[in-house]
Amino acid sequence: MEILQNLLLLAHVVAAFSALAAGLAAVLSKTFNTSHRVHVICGRIFFWGMFVIFITAVPLSFITGNTFLLLIALFSFYLALSGWCYAKNRKGLTLRLDWLRSIGMLAAAFVMAIYGIDLLSGGDTNGYSMLVFSGIGGALSINDLRIIFTGGAVGAVRIANHLTMMLAATIATITAFLLVNFSFEPAYILWLAPTVVITPIIVVWNFKIRRGATSNGVPEVSI
Repeated sequence: MEILQNLLLLAHVVAAFSALAAGLAAVLSKTFNTSHRVHVICGRIFFWGMFVIFITAVPLSFITGNTFLLLIALFSFYLALSGWCYAKNRKGLTLRLDWLRSIGMLAAAFVMAIYGIDLLSGGDTNGYSMLVFSGIGGALSINDLRIIFTGGAVGAVRIANHLTMMLAATIATITAFLLVNFSFEPAYILWLAPTVVITPIIVVWNFKIRRGATSNGVPEVSI
């Protein structure tokens, strides 16, 4: 069991560093208007890195009894998967996967909220982080369902949602990197710092995209 745990942890760490590097490269490629091909390749590496993070985090969470890790893994992979779906689905068709990821995240957000409250009742300040991520996941999944019920996302709406989900997933990878490599008390500040810093960027870029801007990383994307 120890050998399996070590192998899973190694794959998890390698995937995390790969996803972090690829995610930052994808953002920078659009920020500085470099090759679109670079953005696509980095986006693919980022998504599959997040996939490996997810499939290794699930067994690791059961082996170590770490419920927090399991819920954060679900939340992070939902973000990456949603970003990938918005990039691939250029016609705005409603697929079964769209229903599964949206309803699944909404259910997970409910569980995360209960777990966050339980952590806080036990004096664990990580409960604040869990409640914030629960709120974000719940809001994004409800937005996904709204898009499904109104006919799907195309054009600027599709690009804006792709951007939102992928940057949110990038926040998750940066957060994990900070937690592994740095120590700070109270812990929830380190958990929430990337969200506080990057969320305004997401809001500004969304505004530009929906207003029809075509610079600084907002042209049509595909994976």
